[in-house]
Amino acid sequence: MRIIGVDQAVLGVEDIDAARRFYNDFGLTQAENGASGATFRTGDHCEVVLREVDDAGLPAATAKGSNIREMIWAVDDATELQKIGAELSKDRPVRVDADGSLHTKDDDGFAIGFRVTRRRAITPARNMLNIFGAAPNRPANQRVDYNAPVNPVSLAHVVIWSPDIPRAMKFYVGRLGFRVSDIFQGDNGVFLRSAGSTDHHTLFLIRHPDRITRLHHMAFHVTDFNDVMLGGMRLTAKGWETAVGPGRHKLGSNYFWYFKTPCGGAMEYSADMDRATDDWQPREWKFGPQ
Repeated sequence: MRIIGVDQAVLGVEDIDAARRFYNDFGLTQAENGASGATFRTGDHCEVVLREVDDAGLPAATAKGSNIREMIWAVDDATELQKIGAELSKDRPVRVDADGSLHTKDDDGFAIGFRVTRRRAITPARNMLNIFGAAPNRPANQRVDYNAPVNPVSLAHVVIWSPDIPRAMKFYVGRLGFRVSDIFQGDNGVFLRSAGSTDHHTLFLIRHPDRITRLHHMAFHVTDFNDVMLGGMRLTAKGWETAVGPGRHKLGSNYFWYFKTPCGGAMEYSADMDRATDDWQPREWKFGPQ
């Protein structure tokens, strides 16, 4: 299955106004705002949909409070969509909406969907990093613009607490064609790459100690470390509290800065992630806070 990545994340939140304020400050573009909630977009038109936690139109909650309620995965075309529908309908109900999107549940009982991608091609921004010995990317006599907007260009990955890592991994790898990039020993977690992406991971599953399924965090691509820092500094100035960071991961190699949010999990600025193909060699790692 050639799944590209997450096209849309649907969140049920207890405080719509606070969640709306966060994503505006985070740098996403508000595309819809109404009585039922709001929709925000990245530069390539990945979407974050906000709805009230008790909205009857949402899939059933897997945990109390604000949480992700559905992940909508992107594919290139209708042929891939049909393949997924045929595979998953073998052992579970699959609903087809009027727009052609498919909706079902994974083996943790978490709502997932699939649609022909609505992402738009983008021209990558030029990074503004000056490297010693090379021609400057930031022109001479030009200071860093600390007021320049930082607008995430895409939804990089989603990280979900899972009650059963081997079961979840078997589903995403065996049924949907995800590749294993790295794994934590003791069934503590697995980094998965959807086949249509070269990002080190588009889905990361971590074992939840209380055996529930809920959002850990969502990560958004920005141009470079400069954007991670400037975006994080701006969020801090607006009163949002750091969860972790800034720093650089060992697994995935990406720069990061996570913020606490009213959305049921943290949100991450991310840049410079490892690129992987099917020649990537997965490794097992000891699970720990570092």
